[in-house]
Amino acid sequence: MTIENKKIIEAIVDKINAGYDDYGIERFLKQQEVNSNDFDTLIETAKDKILEHQLKTYPKQNKRAFIVWLSVFAVLFLFYAIILPTLNIANGIIPFSIVGAMGISFSGFKSILYYKSWEKDFIEKVGKPKFDLQTYFLVSSLPTIFFYFLISWNFISSPGHNLYKLDITSKLIKSVIP
Repeated sequence: MTIENKKIIEAIVDKINAGYDDYGIERFLKQQEVNSNDFDTLIETAKDKILEHQLKTYPKQNKRAFIVWLSVFAVLFLFYAIILPTLNIANGIIPFSIVGAMGISFSGFKSILYYKSWEKDFIEKVGKPKFDLQTYFLVSSLPTIFFYFLISWNFISSPGHNLYKLDITSKLIKSVIP
């Protein structure tokens, strides 16, 4: 492979990374006065070079992202579903439940998105997982509602909330009965 072909392949790699399609790359090659018989081999060589780079870097990045999102999911779930309800918080249950449910659902969705994304087949077909907001809302709406009710139920059934209700009831009874 000549030095000129290496430079052209590097330029094609840059064009592919910039989002050019095959037609745009062929136009670029025509401007560079490359023989039209070499277009397919140059483009394929560039795509192979990109795939080789992705197979080196994506497994580590995707595995790291999966571990981070799974850890965030576990921490948020423990915090909002177990730890926070035991802190005897009586006010602000609804905002805590909403924020917790959204955070748990989002981190759970991202961890599912990155699950097994480090495997060679996945990288060859997809590359890097892409976050789609519409899919997120479609997939996570029911789990978000479920987590909301789970968290709010944990708040309401915690001993601190029951003591808070008991205190209100005792004050009400004392004010009614002299």
